[in-house]
Amino acid sequence: DAVQLMVTEQLMVPVYQNYTPALYTTLKGGKPFVLFFHAPWCPTCRSADADITKNTATIPAGLSILKTDYDTYDELKKKYGVTYQHTFVQVDAAGNLIKKWSGGDYSDILANVQ
Repeated sequence: DAVQLMVTEQLMVPVYQNYTPALYTTLKGGKPFVLFFHAPWCPTCRSADADITKNTATIPAGLSILKTDYDTYDELKKKYGVTYQHTFVQVDAAGNLIKKWSGGDYSDILANVQ
């Protein structure tokens, strides 16, 4: 079906964008992805954001990173046990936790993603 093919093709495109519940739901049907819990007031988060943004062209095909506002999405923090900003959470296609780590930049995402 053409719509499913379009969604599948979109999921294969590297992505780094702001979290939305709709995008989260869409990605849950595809490949594992990473939630980057950040806060605009967090200096290390801003540094990681700049590094990821600088490297978006080299994000591996099929990997999506969602910049998730730490101060807004309390339900996600609770679901994944996130207790402070600058935490990365890799989740599977069903939305289940695969791996969680704190701190780091783009190279750490690549090193940690399973």
